Amino acid sequence: YNCKEFGHIERECQKPKRVKDASYHMEKMLLCKQEEAGIQLNAEQADWRDDTDDDELEDQELEAHYMYMTQLQEQSESVHVTYSIKQDAHNVIIDSLDMSYDREAIEHKDDDNDLVNERELLASLIEKLKCKLDESKNRNKFFETLNKVLFEKLKGEIEYFKNKIKSLESLNNRFKEANNKLSETNNLLYTDFKKSEAKLVRRNSMEHA
Repeated sequence: YNCKEFGHIERECQKPKRVKDASYHMEKMLLCKQEEAGIQLNAEQADWRDDTDDDELEDQELEAHYMYMTQLQEQSESVHVTYSIKQDAHNVIIDSLDMSYDREAIEHKDDDNDLVNERELLASLIEKLKCKLDESKNRNKFFETLNKVLFEKLKGEIEYFKNKIKSLESLNNRFKEANNKLSETNNLLYTDFKKSEAKLVRRNSMEHA
């Protein structure tokens, strides 16, 4: 261990003991979890973990803390934990997001997106339906107006033909009357002609006798 202080010799300078507080156990637990996950530790982390592995009581405390933190993690469905670890004189932030929370959040977001899309589609269909209804109303009004115009025109033509028929009937009646009178006149003339013819025949007979 080299503290890099002026006048200190590496062999004689002892590593200072850390207080075994919550941060101490948290860092040790995280290092153990990193090893379990196959993440390689740097030299300082490995030395610190090896130094702390000598204490059996410390291992028991670490195991208790590890079990406690595991229970907390299992009980929480939506947990976002940020651990700060000092590594190579830099602060490295490890963000641990609960996967079930992410999955539920994504599914919920997808459901929200689907709902928004359905609402937009429904609004579009309603708008199109309104346009169709307006077009249908305008078309119906146009046909109603056209029907009224055609009805009035047809009504006028019917009235015209009615008057025409009455006029023709009147002319026909007058023609019949005139024809009847002409027939009577013809009959009278024919009768007179026959009478005159008979007289002429008798006269001729008397002259030859």
